[in-house]
Amino acid sequence: MENRAFLQSLFSKYYRENPNAIQEPSRIESREFGFLLFQGKVMIRHRRFETVEELRDFMARVGPSDAYRSAAYYQRPDASMDEKGWLGADLAFDIDADHLETACQKEHDSWRCLECGYVGRGKAPERCPNCGKSKFKESTWPCDVCLSTAKDELIKLIEMLEDDFGFSADKMRIYFSGHRGYHLILEDEEIRSLGQEERREIVDYVMAVGLVPELHGFAKESTKIPSFDSPGWRGRIARGVYEVMHLATTPNGRKELKAAGIRGKTLITLREQGENIINMLENGKILKLPKGVGEKTWKKLLLRGAKRRAVEVDPVVTIDVHRLMRLEGSLHGKTGLRKVEIPLTRLEAFDPMEEAVAFDKGELKVKIVVDVPKFHIGQEELGPYRAGKTETLPLAAAVLLLCKGFAEVHRD
Repeated sequence: MENRAFLQSLFSKYYRENPNAIQEPSRIESREFGFLLFQGKVMIRHRRFETVEELRDFMARVGPSDAYRSAAYYQRPDASMDEKGWLGADLAFDIDADHLETACQKEHDSWRCLECGYVGRGKAPERCPNCGKSKFKESTWPCDVCLSTAKDELIKLIEMLEDDFGFSADKMRIYFSGHRGYHLILEDEEIRSLGQEERREIVDYVMAVGLVPELHGFAKESTKIPSFDSPGWRGRIARGVYEVMHLATTPNGRKELKAAGIRGKTLITLREQGENIINMLENGKILKLPKGVGEKTWKKLLLRGAKRRAVEVDPVVTIDVHRLMRLEGSLHGKTGLRKVEIPLTRLEAFDPMEEAVAFDKGELKVKIVVDVPKFHIGQEELGPYRAGKTETLPLAAAVLLLCKGFAEVHRD
């Protein structure tokens, strides 16, 4: 409770001293707003603000843990959901490292079964291996590898929206979420009226859900393989299979082929003959599978290649036409970092652990209660820290640990 009270006071002070940090959403009077409070973790919804000044004043007075606004536009944003009068919604995408495969997860993420207390590393399983239950408390960390992987997904999404859908980059607004991912929001009159089914079709396309390689020029053996620069999923699958086969010939290639559902002698053959397949892909030759590799295996490779080129977005965020999105410029209750808009020209160079820092002055003494991995924030390299130790840290780092539950405010 003491941590929450401290953070609430700190967040409130930040909003008082930096009112312009909160960006004004377009057509603010037509948006619904929601706020998660530190005390009791209470969620306030169905709020409406006529001006950004009203919103900023509310944020400064309340100091919420998290602030949200709707992707949708309403006639009556403060009414109940059935009476709001939906007018349309922006097309929103959420990319989060929680949904991505990164080797570092087992190094810094953990979970605990809420039924039996069993503890594990990495991403939580569907069911506890000890008691079979499915309720967990997960602890995640925004490491550089996770953030970079999420950014790579975002870049793939931008390219797909431009090249395959014809959306203009001028209509895309890109943000670091404040935690472990990125948001992309398309504000365009032409797409605001899209319903949930149309949005689901877009999600299925970018995630390669239900993709049939045969319909994209990969019909069968003894046909010419589409070139890497072919448009749409034709070129994307070709590039993906090329990547899979390159990985297959590396020392850790077994793992990649097993992920494609390939095992036994077929796996060995692919590793031995991988260079021949790579040569066919590079030169757009007629496909000739090596002996022992059938068309079912080839399809598995194609689907694995498609998965590598697909974009892992959170489907619910895009499909739900009433979705609340994190408010631009607000602080994230799990990190104390800001949701920051990123110019497309700066995306490659953007460093969230430096450019999204809100509390860049001062220090705070904290007691470490959970082991902390090595990390950087601002210009400083910090950690690792062991549980039970007391450390005086830059305020931004201390706030990150407090928000994560990795530390407590130290009282002499």
